[in-house]
This record gives sequence, C-alpha cells and structure tokens, in this order.
Amino acid sequence: MSSTGSVPDFSTYEGFNLGPILTPFFVGTVISLILSGITILQAWTYFPSKDRTFIQIIAACMIMLDLISTGLISQGTWYYLIPRFGSLLPLQSLVPTLGAECTISVVIIFICQSYFVWQILTVSGQRPYQRVICGVIMVFAVTSFIGGMACSIIMVTDKGNILMNRSYQFAVSAGIAKGASSVTDILATATFCWSLDASKTGVKRTDSIIKRLISYIIQRGIVVTAIQTLFLLLFFLTESHTYWLALHVNVTRLYANTFFAMLNGRDNIRAKAQNTYTMTMAISGDTGGTYNQSFNASAGGQDVFNEDNKRIHVDKVVVVDNV
Repeated sequence: MSSTGSVPDFSTYEGFNLGPILTPFFVGTVISLILSGITILQAWTYFPSKDRTFIQIIAACMIMLDLISTGLISQGTWYYLIPRFGSLLPLQSLVPTLGAECTISVVIIFICQSYFVWQILTVSGQRPYQRVICGVIMVFAVTSFIGGMACSIIMVTDKGNILMNRSYQFAVSAGIAKGASSVTDILATATFCWSLDASKTGVKRTDSIIKRLISYIIQRGIVVTAIQTLFLLLFFLTESHTYWLALHVNVTRLYANTFFAMLNGRDNIRAKAQNTYTMTMAISGDTGGTYNQSFNASAGGQDVFNEDNKRIHVDKVVVVDNV
C-alpha cells in the first residue's frame, strides 16, 4: 500500500505578514529620503560661504556623510524588501550596512554637538564658569559618542541579536548613547540661550536679533531632544517591535538638517543686521535736541553727519558674526 504526500496549494498561500516588522523601517526610509533632500537644499543655500575655512570643511563633511548615510539606509531597505522579501530568515540578523550607518550617525552627532559647544565659548568670551559648563557638556557628548560606537560595533559583531532578539549589551549601549545625547542637547541649548541673553546690549535692534537667535536655538534643541527622547521610549517600552528603527534611520538627517538650518538662519540674521539702521541720539552742543540719522551697520568707528552737517562719531555697532 503506497501513500502519496499532499502538496500544498500555493495559489492560495498569502505568505507571512511582515508589515509589523518592516513598516517602521520602510516609513523611516521614506522620511529619510525626504529629509536628505531638504539637507541638500540647505547645503546648496549655504555654499559658497564666507565663513571660516574650518566651518566650511565641517559643513562639507556633514553633507557628504549625510548622503553616504542615506545610501546605506536605502541599501538596507532594498536588502529586506526586494531579494529576500517574504522570508523570515534575513530578519534574524541585521544587515551590515545599517551598522555602518550607525557609525556615521554617531560621528555627525558628535560633530554637531562639539560645534555647538565652540559657539557657546565664542559668544560667552570663554569666561571661566562657561568653560566649566562647556566641559560638562563635552563629557556627556563624549559619553554619547562612546556609547554610539559601542552600538555600531555590536550591530556588526552580534548582528543576530538586534532586530528580533535584542541583546542586553546592545540595549545598554543604545540607552547610554541616546540618553547622554539628550542631556548634551538640553544643556547646550540652555547654556547657549543663557549666553546670548547675557549679551543683550539694551539697544532694541540688537536685542531683537539676539531674541531671534535664541528662538532658532530653542526650536533646534526641542526638535533634537524630542526625537532622542521618543527613541528611548519606543526602544525600551516596545521591545517586541521595531518602531525605534523609524527614528534611528532619521537621526543623522535630523542633526545635519538642523546644522545647516542654523548656519543659514545665522547668515540671514547677519544680513539683516548689516542693513541701514535709523537711530535717535542727542547732538553734542544741543540742549535736549535729537535727530534721526540713518547709517550702515558697518560704519562702526566712523563719523556720520545729520542734515545740518553736524558730525557725530559712531563708536560701535553690534553685528552678528560669530554665531
């Protein structure tokens, strides 16, 4: 008596539903491509620039690293969705390109945070207490960098315990990296705003420029801190899901984008500060007399004249340059 094995009917087989696993990665990649395009536009607006050479070098490295990161993420998405779609086996390990992208992300974050600290020292005039605060900020930045590099190494050496079965070492290093990065951004934002607020001169126009800068910095700080905090919540509260991937693949774009937004926003404010001002001041020799005199902001230290050809020396005009 012979028996024949039953053959499954593949015409009605729908396969595995990989949506819950791959949707965050796919959505994150789409958003990443959009943000990368915005970063390119920001870089196009910035270059060519009259900034110091080392700032332009940092900006050039930022856009190049961002583009490489976008390419690595796109390759990772292709790996899971195209040649191995429908198979659960590839999900047992992380594709190496995502580990490489994590390294780039860590480097970009560290560059942005270090640049922020340099800006604080520039604005504050390197007062002793400011240097202490900046030192504390850099300690957290370095801690975030070390934790992030540890994450990158684990993603490559222990790639089977990242997506489906998260290892303890990976969870700890990711928590240290993102937690320290959030603290760094909060401290840097608060210190920068404090330093700028202390630089107010009492001149309405100058104070208005400083307030606009503070607004830019606060907005940037809120965005990056909110994303890092949300990542931590999703990472530790939804361990059985990959929701955190949607944010992870966009951290690089976020920092690069806000970096160029700050540079371009600063240039716009500087351009407005260079425009012609109208000031009211007392004329030497006149009792209580005032007049309106228009002059260019770059005229600091020069003599200007009113309608009656009376000379007044302009000693100083504050122009936003180092921020």
